[in-house]
Order: sequence, then structure tokens, then C-alpha cells
Amino acid sequence: MTKNNRSPLHNRNIFLKGFLRHDNLYDIEAELIDTKHYSIPNEDRGNIVAGDPIHNMIIKITLDKTLTIKDASAVTLHGPFNICKNANKNFSKIIGIQIKPGWKKKILKLIGSINGCTHIRELLTPIATTAYQTIKGHEARVNREEKRDQNTKPSLLGTCHAFNPKGKVVQRLWPEWYEK
Repeated sequence: MTKNNRSPLHNRNIFLKGFLRHDNLYDIEAELIDTKHYSIPNEDRGNIVAGDPIHNMIIKITLDKTLTIKDASAVTLHGPFNICKNANKNFSKIIGIQIKPGWKKKILKLIGSINGCTHIRELLTPIATTAYQTIKGHEARVNREEKRDQNTKPSLLGTCHAFNPKGKVVQRLWPEWYEK
């Protein structure tokens, strides 16, 4: 035990990146790495030494500006079982789905349960957030640079506490959309 009466057991690290491509599509990449602070005997991999990845998965999705998935790939570099990498064969079935309310339900029908990997599916939630931040952030920057049309409602309006139409941030950024 450490001085605060806790011993580290498990780490999960998730890394996400968003890119604009030359063809004006967007790539979002996510990597998940799980490690333990103790060694684990494993029939498929032998002894998994403390600090070595139990899980290490990378997914990449390509989206257009409407958040529609145009391409999708998943790779399992490390899993607890040799067959884990086979779970990725269905991942491309998510192509064509738009990230919007209800999209995760559609994903589960295609790659849920025995048709996919829990860890890969879990990465899709932060990927959606990263996609939104990447794409909407890029659009906002382009709109600022192009002196956006003031008749077009900002896509971020009403999406969180800061962008409350009755709030000070909206009053400052988009006075024409501010509600008293």
C-alpha cells in the first residue's frame, strides 16, 4: 500500500486525434491501452508482464462535415486472447451511419455483442466527441475567417451551458442570436 492507502492496479489510457484531410473529409483516430500493475498468466499470450498492454486497440473513422462515417477501420494490437483481432472484421459495417442522436443504437445492432469487441465499441463514444470538436471547431474557424453569414444559426448554439442562448458567451460571440 502507498501512503494514501491505495495500490495502483489498472490503467486505461485513451488517446484521440482529429485531422482534416486533403479531400476535406476528417479522420478521427483513437487508441486504447489497458495495463495492469501486476503480471497475469495467460494461456494465449504466456505471462502478460506488469505494464505490458492487455488491450491495445486503434480505430480510425473518416467522416464528412455532416458527421457521416465514410470509412472505418479497427486494429487489435494486443488482446487477452488470440481470437480478439477477429472481432474487427465487422467494424466496416458502421460506414454510412451519421453521428447524431440514436447512432449508438444502430452501432450496437451491427457490431454489438458477439459481432464485435466491447473495447472497440467503447472507443466510439469519445470518438464522437472528438469528431464533433474537430469538425465543428474547424467549421467555426473557417466561418470566422470568411466572416460568416449572420443569418446562419451557429451550430454550437444551445449545445452546452456556455452556449446557452440567454448567456453572456452567446451575447458576446453571437449578439444577433442572444435571447434576453
